Amino acid sequence: MKLWVTPQGDKWLCDECQQELEKQIEEEGWRIAFEKWEPMLRCSVCKHCDMEVFD
Repeated sequence: MKLWVTPQGDKWLCDECQQELEKQIEEEGWRIAFEKWEPMLRCSVCKHCDMEVFD
């Protein structure tokens, strides 16, 4: 999961949503603050996490 700095505020994005928003990211000049692998983090768009959590 990557934390993106956007004009509308910071957003966590998974790799799939990052690809879908690629054009917007480029047009608005978003930048990556950092990347973190944490099962509790959720994507701002799809609300899923990057890691599968087993109960």
